Parts: sequence; C-alpha cells; structure tokens
Amino acid sequence: MCGALAGLTFAAKDLFDVAGLPTAAGNPDFAGWWGLPIQDAWAVAALKKAGARLVAKTHTHELAYGMTGINPHFGTPRNPRVPAGIPGGSSSGSAVAVAAGLVPVALGSDTAGSVRIPASLCGVYAYRPTHGAIPTQGVVPLAPGYDTVGLLAAGPEVMERCARVLLCEALPVVRFERAVLLRDALELCDPEAHAAVERVAQRLEALGIAVEEKSLGLLQEAREAQRVLQGAQAWGFHQGWLEERQPRLGEDVRKLLEMASRLTAGEIGRALSEQVRLRAEMGALLSPGTLVLLPATPSSAPQVSTLHDPEKALAFRWRTLSLTCYASVLGAPVVSVPAEQPGEKPIGVQLVGPWGSDMGLLNIARQAFK
Repeated sequence: MCGALAGLTFAAKDLFDVAGLPTAAGNPDFAGWWGLPIQDAWAVAALKKAGARLVAKTHTHELAYGMTGINPHFGTPRNPRVPAGIPGGSSSGSAVAVAAGLVPVALGSDTAGSVRIPASLCGVYAYRPTHGAIPTQGVVPLAPGYDTVGLLAAGPEVMERCARVLLCEALPVVRFERAVLLRDALELCDPEAHAAVERVAQRLEALGIAVEEKSLGLLQEAREAQRVLQGAQAWGFHQGWLEERQPRLGEDVRKLLEMASRLTAGEIGRALSEQVRLRAEMGALLSPGTLVLLPATPSSAPQVSTLHDPEKALAFRWRTLSLTCYASVLGAPVVSVPAEQPGEKPIGVQLVGPWGSDMGLLNIARQAFK
C-alpha cells in the first residue's frame, strides 16, 4: 500500500467510530444508544488513507470523563512500566498499547489532559493539537469547547508523521527562542517532576532556547473555570440518553455528571466570563517564539490501590488538572515528552506553544528527545 504512513499500524481509542464496530466509550450501555457506525471517524479514515492499518480499538476511562484509566465495567489496562500503577486516562488503552510495544502510535482524545496524562504515566510521547486543527467528526464528544483529537506515540518521529497527515492545514514550523518555566506549576509537584522539568529545560538550552522562570498564579482559577464549563457541556451532551436509558455508570463518573447537572446558569456565566480573562492573561506568555514548560503530571503513576482512598484520589485529580488546564483553557497545542532517567518510573513534561505552532513543537520533540 502506498502513502505517507504505508506499513504503519495504529490503534484508536474507543471513542472513535470504526465502520461496522460498536463505539462503547467505556460504558456497557452507550453503544446501543449511539448506534453501529457506518463510517470511520475522520481521523481514523485519514490515517488509513495515508496507508496506516488499524489493528485495535482501545480502552478508555468511562465516557472519557476521568483521568485515572480505572474502568469498573471493562477493566483497567495494566501500566507496562509501573506494576499495579494506574495507566492514566482517559486515553488509557492507547497509552498502554504504545508503551507495551503493541503499536507505534495510537489515536486518543484530549479534553483536559487525556493523552498527556497517560503518556506521562506510561512513558510515551503525546500530542494535543491546537483546538480545532484536527476534525473531531465521528468521535464521541465530552466537551466540544475543549475536545481535541490527540496522538500517543513511541517516538517523536512517528508522532510527527501522523500529525502531518491529520492536520487539515499545512502549519508553519515556528522557531522557538524562549521557554517560560512555570514556578507555580512546580509547587504542585513531587521532586521527581521537578527533576524531569529541569532535564527538559537543559535539552532546550542545548538547542539554543533561553529558559526563564515565572509564576503565573492562575492555574487553580483556570482549572475551576474548565471544571464548570466542561461539566456543563458534558451534561448537555449526555443528558438525553442518561435520562432516557438510565444506563449503568461507574461511581466516579456518576458523581461528576450529577455535579454537572446541578450547575446553575449563574455559575456557568461566571465561568465563561472568567475564561475570557484567563485566556487573555495566560495567553500573554505565549508570544511568538515562546513556549511554556510545565510537568504533565505531579508525580509518576500512583498505585491503583492508593486511589481507592477518595481523598487521595481527589488530591491527585486536582493537582494533575491544575497542570493540564493551561493548554486546555487556551486551546493551545502541546507536546508531552518522557523525561525520566533510565530505571526510573515514567514522568512526562509538557511543551505548550502559541496557537498554530504545532509543527514547531513536534520539530523540537524530534530534535531534542528522540
């Protein structure tokens, strides 16, 4: 078969429609409501057209509404790098398939960190595009205002090849001259995340990129605004079938949807107003030629058993989403790179660029982290 991706195999998260196969979205009752797809999702079709071969659909956190990868219905994919550790979510199966060497690349979705988090915890690369740069047609939505089609990959070269196929427009390769390391992001993290960011900063400096530190002071506010707006959109999409079908739901997702259903018009309106302010203030860091550097997760993968404790699970969730919300709220592109030392547990670092700088970020990953 001819094409830019000839000979490549890939997997797709079970939010992506594949003609003739059910789309379960991590829930035992969703596929019956969604209906059997008659055509592939846009991203699946694009990779196939370029010569790649789809070999599997992969697990997801239920309805893509979670960041641990723990699924009470279909089981939890095993993290190949951290025995009994969570794989991360919601693109849990895609990250595990790549980390285990089953495929070199897999499609995932990223709303609030759903490719970046499992990539960090499983030790693979991830790419979240500029919001809207890759069509989401044929992908089960969670919150369209934040949803993106993302990639998880074993290496930066294959990630860049697939990104070129998926991006609808030929984006320029932006040259980066400066990186801003967010001190307040590091304050949320364990020492292993600090060390990972320092290693990535050194790699960037070796490319001639000047690294400086700044405190933003807006991460928790951004996380809260996204929590409200994402919840409102998730409830807006899922309300119909939830009320019609009364499906089985895992406890964590049920609670999130119940909270979302109680959001008031005032809360949503305030969050929308706050998001406008946050986008202006946070986006000011991303001047042309500048990227923002921050951890992808606050630590390596916690044990699945540890997150059975609701307080510990909630603390890990809030710390993690405070790190991923910067790019999500802005709709900015991100590349997450593995940054652990040999023999250590995986942990990733995010490189966030200005809107449309996707190819520049992918180029840095290929140069500095291959």
